[in-house]
Amino acid sequence: MSMMMPPDMAGGAPPADPAAGGMPPDLMALLGGAGAPPEEAGGPSITDGAPGGGEDALVLALDALQDAIDNEADQEDIQVMLQCQAKLQSILAKNQSEADKAMGGGASPSATRKMASSL
Repeated sequence: MSMMMPPDMAGGAPPADPAAGGMPPDLMALLGGAGAPPEEAGGPSITDGAPGGGEDALVLALDALQDAIDNEADQEDIQVMLQCQAKLQSILAKNQSEADKAMGGGASPSATRKMASSL
């Protein structure tokens, strides 16, 4: 006599249909569970990289924010996006300033930490 166990308790994949009691596929993807799409090859990950090493991702984010600003009609949303844009630009400017100082022989403590963590 064998008992029927639900797939999620028996080690199988949970149903993908939220109406059937499973988690939505996008939530499963965020949790890294079954149904998660494979990670893009060569794409940036929050677990990869070193502090100060995400310049390409920052530039992409700035470009995407600019596109969103250009297409947004709500002024309140535009203001929030402009604040985000300014903060991202300040990160790029700080990283550039620290790189310039390091080239001149005067590395700041945060630039030294960034260089040490990337080794």
